[in-house]
Amino acid sequence: MRKLEAQERAAHDYILADLIGRSVARLYNSSNKLPSIAEAYPTLFDAEEIEEKKQEQQAELFAIRLKQFAASHNKRLEEAQK
Repeated sequence: MRKLEAQERAAHDYILADLIGRSVARLYNSSNKLPSIAEAYPTLFDAEEIEEKKQEQQAELFAIRLKQFAASHNKRLEEAQK
């Protein structure tokens, strides 16, 4: 059991070191990108689930922005009619 825990710890340490290296590389070359959390830890996170949540958040944000635009537009119309 201790060997399995040590292997898991080593795998996470290795991934963390890679992510730190990529982050430092971004200082020198802005085209270097960090992987998503699902790409960095594929055994812990489901990429499809994260993508679905991201799309849901984008849809909610779009709806909020559309409502704000409509309210602003309607307010300008009311002011123009006065």
